Amino acid sequence: MRYAIRSLRRAPALAVVAIVSLALGIAANVTVYSMVREFVFADISAYRLDRLVRVDAGLTYDQYRQFRQAGVFQDLAFDTGFHDAYWQTGDHAEIAWQMDTSPNFFEVLGMGPAIGRAYSQADEGRPAAVVSYGFWTRRLHSDPGVVGRRLVLNGRVYTIAAVLPRDYRSVMGFGVSPEIYAPARVDSKQRCRPIGRLRDGVSRSQARVEWTAVAERLGGLEFARRASVLKPLGGFEAHAASEGDPRLFFIFFVMLLGVAGALTLIACSNVAGLLLARGAGRQRELAIRRALGAGRWQIARLVVAEAVLLVTCGSAAALAVDSNLRGWLSHVPWPNAYGVPIEFHFESDRALLLYALATAFAAMLVCSLFPALSRPLNFVGLQVALSVLLLTVGALFARSFLHVARTGPGFDAAHTMIAAVHPAPGQRNYDPVWRERLVRAVMQVPGVVGVTSTDTLPLVGEMPMATVRRADGDTSPVLDVYSLGEGEHYFSTLGIRLLRGRDFELADGERKPVPAIINRTLARRLFGDRDPIGARLIREKQDTLEIVGVAADTKLRTLGEGDMPAIYTPDYNGQLLLRVAGDPALWIAPLRSALGAVDDTSALDIRPLSDALEGAMFPMRIASTVVGCLSGLGLVLSLVGLYASVSFAVRRRTREMGIRAALGATRGRILVTALRDGLKIVMAGTALGLIAATAAIRPLVDLLPAGVTAWDPLMFASVGGLVLLTAAAATLAPARRAAAVDPSVALREE
Repeated sequence: MRYAIRSLRRAPALAVVAIVSLALGIAANVTVYSMVREFVFADISAYRLDRLVRVDAGLTYDQYRQFRQAGVFQDLAFDTGFHDAYWQTGDHAEIAWQMDTSPNFFEVLGMGPAIGRAYSQADEGRPAAVVSYGFWTRRLHSDPGVVGRRLVLNGRVYTIAAVLPRDYRSVMGFGVSPEIYAPARVDSKQRCRPIGRLRDGVSRSQARVEWTAVAERLGGLEFARRASVLKPLGGFEAHAASEGDPRLFFIFFVMLLGVAGALTLIACSNVAGLLLARGAGRQRELAIRRALGAGRWQIARLVVAEAVLLVTCGSAAALAVDSNLRGWLSHVPWPNAYGVPIEFHFESDRALLLYALATAFAAMLVCSLFPALSRPLNFVGLQVALSVLLLTVGALFARSFLHVARTGPGFDAAHTMIAAVHPAPGQRNYDPVWRERLVRAVMQVPGVVGVTSTDTLPLVGEMPMATVRRADGDTSPVLDVYSLGEGEHYFSTLGIRLLRGRDFELADGERKPVPAIINRTLARRLFGDRDPIGARLIREKQDTLEIVGVAADTKLRTLGEGDMPAIYTPDYNGQLLLRVAGDPALWIAPLRSALGAVDDTSALDIRPLSDALEGAMFPMRIASTVVGCLSGLGLVLSLVGLYASVSFAVRRRTREMGIRAALGATRGRILVTALRDGLKIVMAGTALGLIAATAAIRPLVDLLPAGVTAWDPLMFASVGGLVLLTAAAATLAPARRAAAVDPSVALREE
């Protein structure tokens, strides 16, 4: 090892390039693993998670109680979902995010708090609360006397019993972190989502058989079919079997891990190529050592020692880079329109350390074994192929992000504010007198040019759905559509074009049949080219609606979705949308003052609607940025490896080039000869990479936004051309050195 240190000190450029390559490659791999583990495989905080299952059905409290008494599981808990709560604190009110659970919720999870004692089944009926670590630090200012402190939520007084650990991961997944947990106030018909802990020695399939039998006894065959799906609560199986958006997350992050692995392989191959090129200049030294009696193992040990030293230094630098990257990721805010708390914990632990060690060990093997190959160009083709693959995936996500950014949501988010007014408990948020006072107050604020309301903000995830059909006969198709409630002047306030008819009016809330506005996609599917104004629809087999307008299509659930059918009906509530002139951030304080003067007991949440737009774009922005950086880094490392390999090949052919020059070959001819071998392998690697890319992006098709095709010939041609041009530039410098060789000097050196 001392010899390896002395040897690399005599070649500082090689050492620096090798260590930097390994540091970037290994750091990217470990950081991406941290991201994959946190975003996808970050299992919920629970004891023996493999023994927990989620009943994939909503049950009433009566049904839950009967199932629990049946004893299928060791114990059965539930949660009723995640909702905002009116938190009265001192002389004002705020919004907190609360999850209601069964009293035995934390007992079934097997999780203990960081401070205090979590409520349990023995505390049933007691108004206790457990708060998250983030809520304790951010909103309770790390109060050391937090246990026993009172919380007034939705008019009910709770006593804080415990604070959860800082790295607690909720059953919601994807970083969603409820701030407050409280025992649910249930009635017989309230619906809940059960979580069961399997009895010792009982598998999930065995528990499902017992559960199905109980379900059939309680509700019949149809109920048993719907209520007998038991899913693992965590682990690879749970994520691989997921559906909808969770499955897309799973596919993307598995792909991302593969991209990071390919990048690490490129970095290791580069170091191997550098060591091989270095070995070409040490042939005389090694020959002398063999002549002095050094065995093959002794000589190999010298080469391996250098590789081990470089990998060790590169791994140490990689851990430092990874630590900084994870620290930055932990503080990246995830924008969203409702201010939902989202927390990620990119922390160092034993699993991360073991993964880093395994990556370093694999890098050491590659860097030690590849120099044993006689021809470095044999694996340059692999590097080029991997680089083409990474660039193709990166270009695909970059195109997707640019497409989404150019398309836009179809409404004016840049000049719209959200002013959600949560009334005090006991006051209805659809009281028309109260709402009218709010509307008048905000319209008096200078710069506010329009006011409406909405029951569901756009671009925040799931949308309410309903079935609709024409009311003029049974032959009308029944369509699943987005069903949204909007206030007066909704479309003019948000800048959505009305293609036919009129906007909503305040009086529409009392009219029968209920006025409705449909979007262009729904109009085409139900009426074709006919004018739908005045036609009637049946919603959910009972509501009769009369169409008064047709609006342009907008993005409702995500920015990447296609044009989805939607129907809008009047709904007047306290979640106001305001159109303002200029930067919306300038109106937060004036609006808060105006609304507070009307009702100082309400909790206010005022933010730009652009937060919803940013939240919708954030996943695609992160995806394109991460994949793009990995792809660009892969190209740079491949070029370094190509340069080293061509330099090695040229050095080995110095005598040949000298003889060619002595026999009359021109510099141009020698330059072409030196370039030819390198470019042949680059072209072969590019072709192989493009073939691999067509196969690799096939599973990613579902991730792409509507309007983006994965099979764009221009994208493949651009990637191939970029790699060929940059590879030609990388091989040019060593090829020019070969063309400039002096025949007498070359022959004398040999």
